Amino acid sequence: MSLRECLQCGETKASIKRKQIVLCGIEEGYEYRELAHEWPHHRWADWTDAELARFGVKPAAFEKHRRTDALTFQWIACDDTVRGHRPAETDDPEFGMKRGQCWLCGKPAAEVRSTDTTEGGE
Repeated sequence: MSLRECLQCGETKASIKRKQIVLCGIEEGYEYRELAHEWPHHRWADWTDAELARFGVKPAAFEKHRRTDALTFQWIACDDTVRGHRPAETDDPEFGMKRGQCWLCGKPAAEVRSTDTTEGGE
């Protein structure tokens, strides 16, 4: 994300002026809804260490995610989060998962075991 884009809605300053947007929000289909009350205004500054920690980012990945937009944090790599991987406990053919494969990122069991930071990880 560039320095000219809001970290919460992805709008540029130019598009905000053009659309005359006052509060920060996200477009959903034809509707425009405001974000939760804690983010009513556009965010141009990089995320602080404390904010990244609240998003669950590991300190080692702070610099990598300074400009990650707010709605993408739920999808960042398991290796970058304090939650780590979530390995499947059994094979699940319905979802195409093998035992030990990460439910969140899809990494195979061999890679998950070597980087798993969850309780009971090997």
